[in-house]
Amino acid sequence: MTIKTELMDSLIVAKKEFKILFRKKALIIPLVLFPIIMIVFFGYGMGGTVKEAPILIVNDDTGRASSSLVQEIGSFTEKYNGDPMFSVTYTKDMSQSEAESKINDGMYKGVLIIPPEYSESATKNESTTLTLLTDSSDTTTSSIIVNYMRQLLSKTGSVSLNIPNIYGNLEYLDFLIPGVIALTVFMGSVATTGSAIAGEKEDGTLVRMLMTPISKRSVILGKTIYQLILQLGRAVILILAAYFLLGFNMNGSWLLISLVLIVFTLGGVGMGIVMSSRVEDMESFFQLNMLVTMPSMFVTGVFFPLSSVPDWMRYIAYCLPLTYAIDAMRIIMIKGQGLNAISTDLIILSLFAIVTFTAGVRLFRREA
Repeated sequence: MTIKTELMDSLIVAKKEFKILFRKKALIIPLVLFPIIMIVFFGYGMGGTVKEAPILIVNDDTGRASSSLVQEIGSFTEKYNGDPMFSVTYTKDMSQSEAESKINDGMYKGVLIIPPEYSESATKNESTTLTLLTDSSDTTTSSIIVNYMRQLLSKTGSVSLNIPNIYGNLEYLDFLIPGVIALTVFMGSVATTGSAIAGEKEDGTLVRMLMTPISKRSVILGKTIYQLILQLGRAVILILAAYFLLGFNMNGSWLLISLVLIVFTLGGVGMGIVMSSRVEDMESFFQLNMLVTMPSMFVTGVFFPLSSVPDWMRYIAYCLPLTYAIDAMRIIMIKGQGLNAISTDLIILSLFAIVTFTAGVRLFRREA
């Protein structure tokens, strides 16, 4: 066989591969769009600083010194790309416990409490202590607020900050772990369900399975039970590993975490079934899966607070179920709060599960 013949045969094979590729319409778009989306989300998401993080100033003092301090805080606010880093509001006569409740409810990222004796102490040139409460479950924003206040108050002389640890001594890992667990469950439930069905369709296993007395309903139920056990088991292993290896403290209820993950897994299973019903082979599913699920890593606040991303990316995040799963996991695992605190997140995740699972079941029955 001559080199020319081998080259011609190679071109024929390449032409055949391109024909197969162009027949897979569900594969072409993800192949082109996925790297573009990753570049955009990496570029805008993995960097920057916070924007318009809400801060409350509680001024319990009526003197001139506190009024000047309040004005200085408002004018000192730095800007990032033209937008203020913080959104500052003011009030008075609020106790520390009430301020902590505001932070627990997610209304503010930080609360600065100016005591009643502040102006008198400033007039006498005596030292004064201000209390700064921060939402330390968001370690990035919290550290920025603390540094900002320390920098500002260093100009005022003898003023010190008391910074209580509302949720204990937290580090970036405490912020990261709940997000990684939610992301793992989401990507795992979508990918393993969808790839299993796409693979069974490609090799004919699904058709042969449905020719047996097993009903389509049993097939879906069996895959769902498998995913629930698998994803809950993975979550438990991750939490225990984080506790024993990294010193992570789980402050909330295991039962609530299980509830969130069960609802979220059902939604992921439904999404996997929907996606696999639109493709005919494993390769197409993997490309579609990457296009849909991978960008969620950089949009939903797994690695950084949503306050640090552009507005357009934040709007996308609020349309993705993973955002609400991460929020619920952090509220439970870090803040140790109960069902009322995650009610909105749970409702949205339940709607996601109902819509995707119902659509998945109907498409599976029609396609299989």
